[in-house]
Order: sequence, then structure tokens, then C-alpha cells
Amino acid sequence: MSAHERFHLRSLDQVRSLCAELSVQLPFEEDLSCLAEPVEIAGCSTPNRFAVHPMEGFDSDVEGRPGDLSFRRYRRYAAGGAGLIWVEATAVLHEARSNPGQFWIHEGSVKRFRELVDMTRRTAREEAGQDVVLIAQLTHSGRYSKPTGIPEPLIAHRSPILDPRHNLSMDYPLVTDEYLDRLQDTFVSAARLAAQAGFDGIDIKACHRYLVSELLASHTRDGKYGGSFENRTRFLREALQRIKEEVPELFIATRMNAYDAIDYPYGWGISRDDYRVPDLEEPLRLARDLRRIGVPVLNVSIGNPYFNPHFGRPFDFPVAGAYTPEEHPLEGVARFVSIVRDIQQAIPDIPVIGGGYTWLRQFMPYLAAGVVRARSAALIGQGRGSFAYPDSVRDILERGEMDPRKCCVACSGCTQIMRDGGKTGCVVRDSEIYGPQYRLARRFAVDRLQEEARRCRDCELPTCTDGCPAHVEVPSFLKAFADGDIPAAYAVLRRNNVLPEMCGYVCPSSEQCEGACVETVFCERPIPIRDIQLVVCRAARLQGIIGVALPPHCSGRNVAVVGGGPAGLACVIRLLEHGHTVTLIDRGTHLGGTPDEIIPDTRYGNAAAEVEGILRPARDAKRLTLRPRQSLGRQVSLDGLRADYDAVFLALGLSESTSIGRADGVVDALDFLREAKAGTTADMPPRVAVLGGGNTAMDAACTAIRLGARDVFVLYRRSFAEMPAWHEERDDFLAAGGHLLILTQPTGYETDSSGRCIGVRIVRTSLGEPDSSSRRKPVPVPGTESLFAADLVIEALGQGLPKEMKAALPGITFTRKGLVETGADTSRTALPDVFAGGDIVNGGTTAVRGIAEGMAAAEEIHKYLLRADGPGT
Repeated sequence: MSAHERFHLRSLDQVRSLCAELSVQLPFEEDLSCLAEPVEIAGCSTPNRFAVHPMEGFDSDVEGRPGDLSFRRYRRYAAGGAGLIWVEATAVLHEARSNPGQFWIHEGSVKRFRELVDMTRRTAREEAGQDVVLIAQLTHSGRYSKPTGIPEPLIAHRSPILDPRHNLSMDYPLVTDEYLDRLQDTFVSAARLAAQAGFDGIDIKACHRYLVSELLASHTRDGKYGGSFENRTRFLREALQRIKEEVPELFIATRMNAYDAIDYPYGWGISRDDYRVPDLEEPLRLARDLRRIGVPVLNVSIGNPYFNPHFGRPFDFPVAGAYTPEEHPLEGVARFVSIVRDIQQAIPDIPVIGGGYTWLRQFMPYLAAGVVRARSAALIGQGRGSFAYPDSVRDILERGEMDPRKCCVACSGCTQIMRDGGKTGCVVRDSEIYGPQYRLARRFAVDRLQEEARRCRDCELPTCTDGCPAHVEVPSFLKAFADGDIPAAYAVLRRNNVLPEMCGYVCPSSEQCEGACVETVFCERPIPIRDIQLVVCRAARLQGIIGVALPPHCSGRNVAVVGGGPAGLACVIRLLEHGHTVTLIDRGTHLGGTPDEIIPDTRYGNAAAEVEGILRPARDAKRLTLRPRQSLGRQVSLDGLRADYDAVFLALGLSESTSIGRADGVVDALDFLREAKAGTTADMPPRVAVLGGGNTAMDAACTAIRLGARDVFVLYRRSFAEMPAWHEERDDFLAAGGHLLILTQPTGYETDSSGRCIGVRIVRTSLGEPDSSSRRKPVPVPGTESLFAADLVIEALGQGLPKEMKAALPGITFTRKGLVETGADTSRTALPDVFAGGDIVNGGTTAVRGIAEGMAAAEEIHKYLLRADGPGT
């Protein structure tokens, strides 16, 4: 092998000279006309010799249905001119998915696949002026199965080479022959659905060491799917034969590894003496067998991108630095071309698709033409190249060349996103979409976060725990995660925070746990506690281990909880864990409170998945009753609840907003955010003023920008230093292009003759002595009054408890600020059986504080119910 070399080629003559220097034989041809020739496949005709390889985008929804980015990708392929589109790996079972975003075909997703197929065909006709052949690749990910984002390997044989990379013990169970028998049925059923979706053919994926590919190398496996060549190839041959017979409207195909560069007896297509040397005896034999059973097209791949990616896909520079190729990239190209040539010549009557050309960039068409003219392959496949340059075929066929500035640079960024579990595409050439995806995927990559977790110093008195209002034992949680123990890590979180996923999204970690991390002092780089928390919570939820643990017997006590926000939900969960029966009353239709209704989608989607996952066991056991659309003071009375239940917990939100006046064109921030999140907000006018300096003001301002307002101004009466909004919220607003007017106090509104607000009356302020908030008091500056023009004003000046709500709480006392009064260090109100927590007590702070108060209230209620003089004793 020659040393690895970066791509620095400027002409075809330079390419040829380098090949000669390396003694590499590659058939370059400058006449590209053969690439425009059609190819017949089982009654279908491709309009040219180009194929898009099955490149996974991992952008489906949780049910495996293609998402918006999926449609964008295939629209670009179809418009770009390729005659054959080999649609990406599509799992046949949920457990067979290599990523939570991988395609998965089943009865619930087939309609969406039909839409994808129809869109692709329509785009090809309308924008490329041709029909396109579509093949669906069906797969089982086997040892690379990660349906929840956490590895759940299903292996065909034990491998001392690959198993250690997956942390698998030597007694890790294998998939049984019975499992594989049933899996054949599953592939047939999936093929029927592919036919319903409108595909021309299906492929059973047999490459890159996914399950069917692993079976080909199962020399050491016992039973009918291991050992002999006939047994190792049995699954692929029989499943394809059955699909041909039982789903005759589809043609059958496979993308087959011909050489995986793994030591014998654990590899396929390799020399017994040296894994670096291909031995195609068995792959050629299998290719002939596939021809006999009626496979009309064969897609050939080599290597294993998880193990030895330089064997088969020459890289230029791996962006994550995971490996350095051991050979010159042209040697890898030549190996791929040679292996495909040998298979094509063994089955000359079947078109074979080759690959591995991408490293050559703009010189790829000349090699492609040479390969076709030499009958070394009938079709030319592009994988990473199609990600980067989806319209390359159109440029080749219409202009006779590729644009080097649009070519794939072989950086492996798309592969890295795949490994990190993100939505993948070309990071360099499609950077507007996939640059952020790459960074996001790296941010939440488990391997990276585990390394970060190992930086924890395991402090004796951890300041991170002190910085968390729920006092989560952060070092213990980080250690469990670093050890790969998701259940244990989640259990640590849940001890002190029963809604950890919600908090991971909405709480200001930079000002709480991460802000208190000692690594901030040492290197200004705190451990990313929030990101780790989100990864753990999501994995635990997808693994189905977050459900509330119910005692075997009920306590016989019934508690009413009013309010389904963080505090109310936390109280409900803890009460259920103590064995009490709970009724949860909420004015809305969805649980989650302010985070669910108000916080923008950019920060927090909704609480449904986490809340449902936690509460489902209690609902199924009928220990939890939900009463939606019921409000205290209307459908429900406090006296009635006290009569019907052993205790009551009040966790109401603060629904009355502070205002400096009413006018058409002035809206409340909570109403604005609620409507924006529900998608019912009208178009934004060009100039918007937001009054206030807290997180709600920042959320409203950022939302107005996102909805199309040209200029958004936040008017705040104190200085920047006194703003109560979190630093990250302020930074997001300024980064989005917002304008901040500090030391500016709104005093009222100016309206036109129709009563429409045309501006905010303002006065400049200076800072006096600190007031009760410990912040310097704003003092109006005489003679600085003016009118600030605005098309829309959003008030975010604070919230309080409405008068009618106070009237609905007979016997409850209130503080000077109008909040529910509780005793010191207690959630007990003036009524002995009524407790309160969350916003109506603390005035509205963070979700995690509300959760902590709800959990503490549940403990108080539990003790109250068990007291000798408590009810029912």
C-alpha cells in the first residue's frame, strides 16, 4: 500500500500520471456518451446509466414515516437526472432500525411511502423529463440495531473482532433459527407493502455487516443458517425467492457485500491468509445463484463503514478524526472497480452497479465511462456524491462535465452524523441544512458525552448538586452514564426530579447545575450536564423504563391535584409512588402547563411523550383519574374537593397578566405564545415592541422574529445587568437580530381614531438605589418623554392570580404580592387539608423549582394522610 494522500488533482492528465506512478489500473474514457444509454431491468428501463445508492438520511418520524427532509432529498435526486434511485435502507421491524430516524415500513407508514414514491416519479417527469426506476431497500440492522438510539444488537454469530467494539460478552445470545424463519415472513410482508407503495423492485440489504450480510460470514454458526455456503446464503436466497413468487409485481434485487475485509472465519469474500486480499470465490458463486433465482440487477458494495471504512469508500479527511486511511485513495478506487468487474464478467447478462468513484470528484465521469465501455459494470452508483451533488447527472449529460465546487470532498461528515444518530446529508455542500445537523448530532453523540461525563471530579460536596433546585446527585448520574448504564443514570435523576426530560429542555443549566460546575473555574468548560440528561431521558423513555413504580396495594387515600403543570405533575407522581389514588384536574386538554403551552417549539416541543410514559401504568391500574377542561371556581369548587378527597394540592398557574393599558394591537405575551405554538397566530407586522425583560419577553420577541417581523424591539426599564431573563435567552434574542432598548420605561399607549395602537409612550430612566428586588430602581428622567412607534405591542410585564380565582379559594390567605400563602418551609395553606406549590406560591420561576415544590408537597401530604389524627384513622 502507498501512503494516504489528499485530493490535489487539477486535470485528467494528472490523474492518469498518478495512477501510473502508483501502478494502479483504471480505465478512463473522455467520451461520455455511453453514460446516457438506457439499461433494461426486468421490464423497466432506466433512462441513463446512473444510479443513486441507498444513502440513509435518518429523518423519518418515530413511526418510520419519511419526513420533510426525506421528501427534499428524493425530490433533489429525481430532479438531478439519475435514472435509477435505490431508496435508502428501510427497516422491516421496529427492532431492526439502526437509528430512531431510520425508515420503517409497516401498515401505519405505507401511505407516506406511497406519497414519497409518487412525488419522486412526478418530479422526475416534470423537472428531468424522464421516468425513473425505484427500488426499496429492506433491511434488518442486526448488530447495529439502535431503535431507541441505544445499541440493542441482534447478532448472527460471535466475532472476537467485532464483538469487543460493541461491548458484547462471549456468551451474548445469537438470533435463533426460529427468529430467522419468522424474519423471512417479515421480509415478504414488507415487500407486499413496498408494492402497495408503488416501488418497481425491492432489495434485501446484504452489505456492511447488517444482519443478512453477517449471515454470509457466519462460518462459526451452527444450524441451518450457518457453516456451509448453502446455509450461510440460505436466508438471502430463500427470502428473495419467496418475494419473487408471492409478490410478483416487484422485481427482486440485493445490494451485496463482495468483500468485507474482516479476518477469516469471521469475514466474507476474503483470503483465509490475509484479510486485506479479496477472495471472490463465494461472492461469485452467490451472484450466479442469485441470477438463477431471477435477480435482474445486482448492486455491489465492499467494506464495512463501521469497522474499516477505507476499504471500499476512500476518504480524504475524516472530519471527526476517527481514523486515517491506510492506503492511497486511488488504490481503494481500483480495488472496488476490480471487484465489481469480476462480478459483472461472471454474470454478463445482469446489470451490475458499481461504486467507490466519489473520491475522484469531477473526474468521476471519465472513470465511469471507461468502466461502462470495458463492460466492468453496467450502472454507475453514487452515494456520498449524490448527497453532495444531487444534480451531477444532469450536469454530466447536458454539459459534459461536473462542477468541482459542487463535488463531494470525501470528508466523512455525513457518516459521522449517521454514527451520532442525527439527520444526515452533506455537511459541506448542503451546509445550510446539514451544518447545524452535524453540530447538533456531535453535541448529543453518546460517545462524546460519555467522554465529557468522565471529566467529572466527583466532588465531596458537589457544587453542581447545590446549583440544581432539585438537588439531583449529579456526580452519581454522570458516573452511571459514563459506564453506559442508562437505567441507573435515569434512576438517579428520578430520585430528585420526576420530570427530568422536561427540565433538560426548559431549565437554565448555565445558571444552575452547569453554572456551578467546578470545571467552569478550571477551564471555563463545564460538563454538559443538560445534554447528558436529555440523552439519558430520551433513551430511558424509548426503552420504556420511565413508568411510575406503583406499590402493589393502594393506601385507600384519595388526593385531588388541581393543575397539570410541573408542580402538579410532580406531586401526582410522588403520591402515586406512595400508593395513593389521585385525581388530576386541569383547565386544558393537555398536561404540561406553561412549558407545554407557552415555551416555543424551538426550545421545547411538548410534554406528551414523557408525561404519558410516566403516567401510563397508573392510568392502566386505575389509580389515576384525569379530569381535563375543568376549572376551579367553575366546574369545580374547593369546598367540594375538600369534601370528596382526603387532601387537595393546588398547583394553579398565574393566568392574569400585568398591563399598562388596553388597545387594539396590544396583546398579552402568554396568549401570543400560546397561539404561536398552536399555529394560529396571524402574520407578523413589520415593527413589534415587546415590553418586559424576563424570559417570557425574550420568548415572545424571538417568536415574533421567527414568524416574520422585520424589527423587534424589547423595551426594558432597567439596565442590561438587571434583566431577569437568563443569559442564554438574551443571547438568542440578540443573535436573532433583535433590538434591545434598556433604561426605557413604557407608560401607556397612543391610538389612532379607530382605537388602534400606533405606539408606546415611553420615558427614559436612570438607576437609583436598590429596591425590594435587590436591583437598582428605575427613576424616570423628566423631559425625556416620547412616542415609540409600533405596529404590534406584546406585553410581558408579569403575571398574577386573577381576582375570580382568589374568590374560588375560600379560607386561603394570600401574601402582600397576591400569591397563596403557605407556612415557612411548608406547602400547607391556612386550611389543614389543602396544600399549594408552584407558580401560585413562588410567583413563577423555573420548571425544576416547581417540580421540587410539587415533590416536597407530596411528601407532606403523605405524612399528613398517615398521621394518627388524619382522615380515615
